[in-house]
Amino acid sequence: MDMKKLMVQDLMKTDVKIVNQNTTLLAAAKMMHDLGVSSLIVEPYDDRDTFGIITRKDIIEALFTETIGGIEVLVEDIMSKPAITVNIGLSIYSCQQLMRMVGFRRLLVLDGTDLVGILSNTDIFAKLVEGVS
Repeated sequence: MDMKKLMVQDLMKTDVKIVNQNTTLLAAAKMMHDLGVSSLIVEPYDDRDTFGIITRKDIIEALFTETIGGIEVLVEDIMSKPAITVNIGLSIYSCQQLMRMVGFRRLLVLDGTDLVGILSNTDIFAKLVEGVS
């Protein structure tokens, strides 16, 4: 399988789950659990703001820090922002390189300025394994 010919739009998930920055950590964790997802896209406050992302790993790490003990933590307190975005027409090969360089496992997919999907290293791995079997 030639990963240089495979495009983001071929592997991305389009059913993205979005959360508000003011959502509590507990509510975000429950939402992830109920929806069976490992990350949520954090919507921008306005047109000048950027997307963020919160992952299951972020929540678990936040639960073990002493700085949050006893206070109501919000998504905006621990999310990664700005999230790394790619254009829908980018090659999967380029996405793999980008993920490796920045150390992120998920990329938000934009068509112009519109959020249209998410691409994870799991999506890429599944396609690689599919091509082997």
